[in-house]
Amino acid sequence: MEIQQLKTKLQTIVSLDVIGINVFFIMKNNRSFLLKKADIRNDATEGLKKVLLTHINEIIAEIDSNDELRVINLSAADDRTTVIYEYDLDEQPEFFSYFENIQNNRQPGYYSTSNRNMFRFETDSLMDVDGYILRFGDEDNSMMVYRKNYPVNVFKRDKIYLIKGDETQFTTMKDDFLRIDSKIDFFKIDDSVFIKNVDILEKFCEFKQIIIAEATCSIAAVSSLGLVENIEVLNERVGEMPFARKLTKVSRTSPVFTLPKANIINFAKNHRLLKKAFKYSENGSIILDTKSSQNLFIRLLNDDFLHSELTNNDYVTPAKDKLD
Repeated sequence: MEIQQLKTKLQTIVSLDVIGINVFFIMKNNRSFLLKKADIRNDATEGLKKVLLTHINEIIAEIDSNDELRVINLSAADDRTTVIYEYDLDEQPEFFSYFENIQNNRQPGYYSTSNRNMFRFETDSLMDVDGYILRFGDEDNSMMVYRKNYPVNVFKRDKIYLIKGDETQFTTMKDDFLRIDSKIDFFKIDDSVFIKNVDILEKFCEFKQIIIAEATCSIAAVSSLGLVENIEVLNERVGEMPFARKLTKVSRTSPVFTLPKANIINFAKNHRLLKKAFKYSENGSIILDTKSSQNLFIRLLNDDFLHSELTNNDYVTPAKDKLD
Protein backbone atom coordinates (compact mmCIF):
# COMPACT_ATOMS: atom_id res chain seq x y z
CA MET A 1 0.00 0.00 0.00
CA GLU A 2 1.29 3.46 -0.85
CA ILE A 3 1.62 6.04 1.91
CA GLN A 4 -1.11 8.30 0.48
CA GLN A 5 -3.51 5.35 0.26
CA LEU A 6 -2.86 4.64 3.93
CA LYS A 7 -3.46 8.29 4.78
CA THR A 8 -6.82 8.23 2.95
CA LYS A 9 -7.96 5.14 4.84
CA LEU A 10 -6.96 6.65 8.19
CA GLN A 11 -8.73 9.92 7.35
CA THR A 12 -11.89 8.02 6.44
CA ILE A 13 -11.93 6.32 9.84
CA VAL A 14 -11.25 9.40 11.98
CA SER A 15 -13.89 11.37 10.02
CA LEU A 16 -16.74 8.95 10.79
CA ASP A 17 -19.80 10.52 12.42
CA VAL A 18 -20.20 7.59 14.81
CA ILE A 19 -17.13 5.70 15.95
CA GLY A 20 -17.35 2.51 17.97
CA ILE A 21 -14.53 0.98 19.98
CA ASN A 22 -14.08 -2.52 21.40
CA VAL A 23 -11.26 -3.68 23.65
CA PHE A 24 -9.82 -7.20 23.60
CA PHE A 25 -7.20 -8.60 25.96
CA ILE A 26 -4.62 -11.18 24.92
CA MET A 27 -4.33 -13.25 28.08
CA LYS A 28 -1.39 -15.42 29.10
CA ASN A 29 -2.59 -18.96 29.76
CA ASN A 30 0.34 -21.13 30.83
CA ARG A 31 2.36 -21.47 27.60
CA SER A 32 -0.42 -20.27 25.30
CA PHE A 33 -2.68 -17.24 24.97
CA LEU A 34 -6.41 -16.59 24.98
CA LEU A 35 -8.37 -13.71 23.46
CA LYS A 36 -10.99 -12.19 25.75
CA LYS A 37 -13.22 -9.20 25.22
CA ALA A 38 -13.27 -6.52 27.91
CA ASP A 39 -16.61 -5.02 28.93
CA ILE A 40 -15.86 -1.29 29.08
CA ARG A 41 -18.34 1.30 30.38
CA ASN A 42 -19.35 4.07 27.98
CA ASP A 43 -17.67 6.84 29.98
CA ALA A 44 -14.36 4.95 29.74
CA THR A 45 -14.68 4.16 26.02
CA GLU A 46 -15.13 7.85 25.24
CA GLY A 47 -11.78 8.58 26.82
CA LEU A 48 -10.17 5.72 24.90
CA LYS A 49 -11.60 7.00 21.61
CA LYS A 50 -10.29 10.49 22.27
CA VAL A 51 -6.75 9.27 22.97
CA LEU A 52 -6.73 6.85 20.03
CA LEU A 53 -8.00 9.55 17.68
CA THR A 54 -5.08 11.69 18.80
CA HIS A 55 -2.55 8.98 17.93
CA ILE A 56 -4.13 8.27 14.53
CA ASN A 57 -4.20 11.97 13.70
CA GLU A 58 -0.52 12.12 14.64
CA ILE A 59 0.21 9.50 11.97
CA ILE A 60 -1.80 11.50 9.41
CA ALA A 61 0.06 14.69 10.38
CA GLU A 62 3.39 12.88 10.08
CA ILE A 63 2.49 11.77 6.55
CA ASP A 64 1.58 15.35 5.64
CA SER A 65 4.70 16.91 7.13
CA ASN A 66 7.34 14.35 6.11
CA ASP A 67 7.83 13.85 2.38
CA GLU A 68 10.31 11.05 3.08
CA LEU A 69 7.87 8.88 5.04
CA ARG A 70 7.18 5.65 3.16
CA VAL A 71 5.31 2.39 3.50
CA ILE A 72 7.76 -0.39 2.67
CA ASN A 73 7.55 -4.16 2.92
CA LEU A 74 8.95 -5.64 6.11
CA SER A 75 11.06 -8.04 4.03
CA ALA A 76 12.78 -5.02 2.45
CA ALA A 77 13.52 -3.29 5.76
CA ASP A 78 16.57 -1.03 5.77
CA ASP A 79 18.11 1.49 8.17
CA ARG A 80 15.55 4.23 7.60
CA THR A 81 13.50 5.44 10.54
CA THR A 82 10.95 7.36 8.45
CA VAL A 83 9.00 4.26 7.46
CA ILE A 84 5.89 2.30 8.30
CA TYR A 85 6.41 -1.38 7.57
CA GLU A 86 3.76 -3.51 5.88
CA TYR A 87 4.00 -7.16 6.88
CA ASP A 88 4.60 -9.28 3.76
CA LEU A 89 6.33 -12.46 4.96
CA ASP A 90 4.60 -15.71 4.01
CA GLU A 91 4.49 -17.01 7.58
CA GLN A 92 2.84 -14.90 10.26
CA PRO A 93 3.17 -14.86 14.05
CA GLU A 94 0.32 -16.71 15.73
CA PHE A 95 -0.95 -13.59 17.48
CA PHE A 96 -1.89 -12.12 14.07
CA SER A 97 -4.71 -14.67 14.10
CA TYR A 98 -6.40 -12.62 16.83
CA PHE A 99 -7.03 -9.90 14.27
CA GLU A 100 -8.85 -12.49 12.13
CA ASN A 101 -10.75 -13.80 15.15
CA ILE A 102 -12.05 -10.34 15.99
CA GLN A 103 -12.88 -9.52 12.37
CA ASN A 104 -14.73 -12.78 11.71
CA ASN A 105 -16.72 -13.01 14.95
CA ARG A 106 -18.69 -9.80 15.24
CA GLN A 107 -22.11 -11.39 15.59
CA PRO A 108 -24.05 -10.48 18.77
CA GLY A 109 -23.53 -12.93 21.60
CA TYR A 110 -20.29 -14.45 20.35
CA TYR A 111 -18.33 -12.88 23.19
CA SER A 112 -20.10 -13.88 26.40
CA THR A 113 -19.44 -15.29 29.85
CA SER A 114 -21.04 -18.57 28.79
CA ASN A 115 -18.54 -18.85 25.92
CA ARG A 116 -15.75 -18.03 28.38
CA ASN A 117 -14.31 -15.35 26.11
CA MET A 118 -15.21 -12.32 28.23
CA PHE A 119 -12.76 -10.97 30.78
CA ARG A 120 -14.05 -11.63 34.32
CA PHE A 121 -12.40 -10.34 37.46
CA GLU A 122 -13.55 -13.48 39.32
CA THR A 123 -11.49 -15.78 37.09
CA ASP A 124 -9.01 -13.54 35.24
CA SER A 125 -6.13 -11.36 36.39
CA LEU A 126 -4.92 -8.09 34.93
CA MET A 127 -1.39 -9.38 35.53
CA ASP A 128 -2.02 -11.94 32.77
CA VAL A 129 -2.79 -9.30 30.12
CA ASP A 130 0.07 -9.67 27.63
CA GLY A 131 -1.32 -7.18 25.12
CA TYR A 132 -4.54 -5.66 23.90
CA ILE A 133 -6.29 -4.97 20.62
CA LEU A 134 -8.62 -2.03 20.04
CA ARG A 135 -11.14 -2.31 17.19
CA PHE A 136 -11.99 1.21 16.11
CA GLY A 137 -14.50 2.52 13.54
CA ASP A 138 -17.82 1.27 12.19
CA GLU A 139 -19.00 -1.78 10.23
CA ASP A 140 -17.69 -0.51 6.88
CA ASN A 141 -14.53 1.36 7.86
CA SER A 142 -12.44 0.19 10.76
CA MET A 143 -8.95 -0.60 11.96
CA MET A 144 -7.50 -2.75 14.71
CA VAL A 145 -4.67 -1.50 16.88
CA TYR A 146 -2.32 -3.75 18.86
CA ARG A 147 -0.34 -2.62 21.89
CA LYS A 148 2.05 -4.72 23.97
CA ASN A 149 1.29 -4.63 27.70
CA TYR A 150 3.86 -4.68 30.49
CA PRO A 151 3.48 -5.47 34.22
CA VAL A 152 4.36 -1.85 35.03
CA ASN A 153 0.97 -0.86 33.56
CA VAL A 154 -0.90 -2.90 36.18
CA PHE A 155 -1.45 -1.18 39.51
CA LYS A 156 -2.21 -3.61 42.33
CA ARG A 157 -4.44 -2.81 45.28
CA ASP A 158 -2.00 -4.56 47.65
CA LYS A 159 0.39 -1.63 47.15
CA ILE A 160 -0.18 1.86 48.50
CA TYR A 161 -1.07 4.46 45.85
CA LEU A 162 -2.28 7.82 47.10
CA ILE A 163 -4.97 9.32 44.88
CA LYS A 164 -7.04 12.48 45.05
CA GLY A 165 -9.78 12.39 47.66
CA ASP A 166 -11.91 15.25 49.03
CA GLU A 167 -10.61 18.80 49.34
CA THR A 168 -7.03 18.47 50.62
CA GLN A 169 -7.17 14.79 51.53
CA PHE A 170 -5.68 11.79 49.78
CA THR A 171 -7.18 8.33 49.74
CA THR A 172 -5.95 4.92 48.60
CA MET A 173 -6.91 2.74 45.66
CA LYS A 174 -9.46 0.03 46.44
CA ASP A 175 -9.14 -2.00 43.23
CA ASP A 176 -6.56 -3.17 40.72
CA PHE A 177 -6.41 -1.13 37.53
CA LEU A 178 -4.77 -1.31 34.12
CA ARG A 179 -3.28 1.65 32.30
CA ILE A 180 -4.11 1.63 28.57
CA ASP A 181 -2.21 4.32 26.71
CA SER A 182 -3.63 3.69 23.19
CA LYS A 183 -0.26 4.16 21.53
CA ILE A 184 0.19 2.02 18.44
CA ASP A 185 2.66 -0.83 17.96
CA PHE A 186 0.87 -2.52 15.02
CA PHE A 187 -2.39 -1.84 13.26
CA LYS A 188 -4.48 -3.66 10.69
CA ILE A 189 -6.58 -2.07 7.96
CA ASP A 190 -8.37 -4.33 5.47
CA ASP A 191 -5.99 -7.25 4.89
CA SER A 192 -2.77 -5.38 5.66
CA VAL A 193 -0.88 -5.33 8.96
CA PHE A 194 1.33 -2.27 9.47
CA ILE A 195 4.25 -2.18 11.89
CA LYS A 196 4.94 1.07 13.73
CA ASN A 197 7.22 -0.46 16.36
CA VAL A 198 9.40 -3.15 14.79
CA ASP A 199 11.33 -3.62 18.05
CA ILE A 200 8.20 -5.04 19.67
CA LEU A 201 7.71 -7.46 16.78
CA GLU A 202 11.28 -8.73 17.12
CA LYS A 203 10.67 -9.58 20.78
CA PHE A 204 8.15 -12.24 19.81
CA CYS A 205 9.83 -15.65 19.79
CA GLU A 206 7.61 -16.74 16.88
CA PHE A 207 8.78 -13.85 14.74
CA LYS A 208 12.41 -14.66 15.47
CA GLN A 209 11.84 -18.20 14.21
CA ILE A 210 10.13 -16.84 11.08
CA ILE A 211 13.10 -14.57 10.33
CA ILE A 212 15.59 -17.39 10.95
CA ALA A 213 13.65 -19.63 8.54
CA GLU A 214 13.57 -16.87 5.90
CA ALA A 215 17.30 -16.20 6.40
CA THR A 216 18.07 -19.90 6.00
CA CYS A 217 16.19 -19.92 2.68
CA SER A 218 18.22 -16.90 1.58
CA ILE A 219 21.46 -18.70 2.40
CA ALA A 220 20.34 -21.63 0.24
CA ALA A 221 19.64 -19.18 -2.60
CA VAL A 222 23.07 -17.56 -2.13
CA SER A 223 24.69 -21.00 -2.16
CA SER A 224 23.08 -21.76 -5.52
CA LEU A 225 24.88 -18.75 -7.03
CA GLY A 226 28.25 -20.35 -6.28
CA LEU A 227 29.68 -17.05 -5.06
CA VAL A 228 30.93 -18.14 -1.65
CA GLU A 229 33.52 -20.80 -0.85
CA ASN A 230 32.60 -21.16 2.85
CA ILE A 231 28.82 -20.64 2.89
CA GLU A 232 28.54 -22.34 6.30
CA VAL A 233 29.76 -19.17 8.07
CA LEU A 234 26.49 -17.46 7.16
CA ASN A 235 24.49 -20.31 8.72
CA GLU A 236 26.41 -19.78 11.94
CA ARG A 237 25.05 -16.22 12.21
CA VAL A 238 21.34 -16.70 11.47
CA GLY A 239 20.62 -16.43 15.19
CA GLU A 240 21.78 -12.79 15.15
CA MET A 241 18.55 -10.94 14.45
CA PRO A 242 19.96 -7.83 12.66
CA PHE A 243 22.09 -10.06 10.42
CA ALA A 244 19.21 -12.50 9.82
CA ARG A 245 16.91 -9.65 8.75
CA LYS A 246 19.48 -8.46 6.21
CA LEU A 247 19.73 -12.02 4.89
CA THR A 248 15.93 -12.20 4.61
CA LYS A 249 15.97 -9.12 2.39
CA VAL A 250 18.55 -10.67 0.03
CA SER A 251 16.56 -13.37 -1.73
CA ARG A 252 13.28 -11.41 -1.73
CA THR A 253 14.32 -8.04 -3.12
CA SER A 254 17.92 -8.10 -4.34
CA PRO A 255 18.43 -7.32 -8.06
CA VAL A 256 21.95 -8.75 -7.74
CA PHE A 257 20.47 -12.26 -7.87
CA THR A 258 19.66 -11.80 -11.54
CA LEU A 259 23.29 -11.09 -12.49
CA PRO A 260 25.87 -13.64 -13.67
CA LYS A 261 28.43 -14.71 -11.08
CA ALA A 262 31.26 -13.26 -13.18
CA ASN A 263 29.69 -9.78 -13.11
CA ILE A 264 29.35 -9.83 -9.32
CA ILE A 265 32.91 -11.07 -8.76
CA ASN A 266 34.31 -8.51 -11.20
CA PHE A 267 32.47 -5.69 -9.40
CA ALA A 268 33.79 -6.83 -6.01
CA LYS A 269 37.38 -7.11 -7.24
CA ASN A 270 37.33 -3.61 -8.68
CA HIS A 271 35.36 -1.74 -6.01
CA ARG A 272 37.72 0.35 -3.89
CA LEU A 273 36.27 -0.93 -0.60
CA LEU A 274 35.37 -4.51 -1.50
CA LYS A 275 38.63 -5.34 -3.27
CA LYS A 276 40.40 -5.07 0.09
CA ALA A 277 37.68 -6.87 2.06
CA PHE A 278 37.41 -10.24 0.30
CA LYS A 279 39.77 -13.12 -0.22
CA TYR A 280 39.25 -15.60 -3.06
CA SER A 281 39.65 -19.33 -3.48
CA GLU A 282 41.50 -20.95 -6.36
CA ASN A 283 38.24 -21.31 -8.30
CA GLY A 284 37.45 -17.59 -7.85
CA SER A 285 34.80 -17.86 -5.12
CA ILE A 286 34.69 -15.38 -2.25
CA ILE A 287 36.06 -16.48 1.13
CA LEU A 288 34.24 -14.86 4.05
CA ASP A 289 36.76 -15.29 6.86
CA THR A 290 35.75 -12.35 9.08
CA LYS A 291 32.48 -10.86 10.33
CA SER A 292 33.39 -7.64 8.55
CA SER A 293 33.70 -9.44 5.20
CA GLN A 294 30.42 -11.28 5.85
CA ASN A 295 28.61 -8.01 6.58
CA LEU A 296 30.03 -6.40 3.45
CA PHE A 297 29.03 -9.43 1.39
CA ILE A 298 25.41 -9.04 2.50
CA ARG A 299 25.62 -5.35 1.58
CA LEU A 300 26.93 -6.40 -1.84
CA LEU A 301 23.99 -8.73 -2.37
CA ASN A 302 21.58 -5.99 -1.28
CA ASP A 303 23.12 -3.63 -3.86
CA ASP A 304 24.12 -1.10 -1.19
CA PHE A 305 27.21 0.18 -3.04
CA LEU A 306 26.11 3.09 -5.21
CA HIS A 307 27.94 5.61 -7.40
CA SER A 308 26.89 9.22 -8.00
CA GLU A 309 27.21 10.26 -11.64
CA LEU A 310 26.96 13.89 -10.51
CA THR A 311 29.80 13.99 -7.96
CA ASN A 312 31.66 10.83 -8.99
CA ASN A 313 31.50 9.71 -5.34
CA ASP A 314 30.83 6.20 -4.08
CA TYR A 315 28.29 5.59 -1.31
CA VAL A 316 27.17 2.76 0.95
CA THR A 317 23.44 3.12 1.48
CA PRO A 318 20.88 0.46 2.37
CA ALA A 319 18.06 3.02 2.09
CA LYS A 320 17.08 3.62 -1.51
CA ASP A 321 13.92 3.99 -3.58
CA LYS A 322 14.08 2.75 -7.16
CA LEU A 323 12.96 5.30 -9.75
CA ASP A 324 10.21 4.20 -12.11
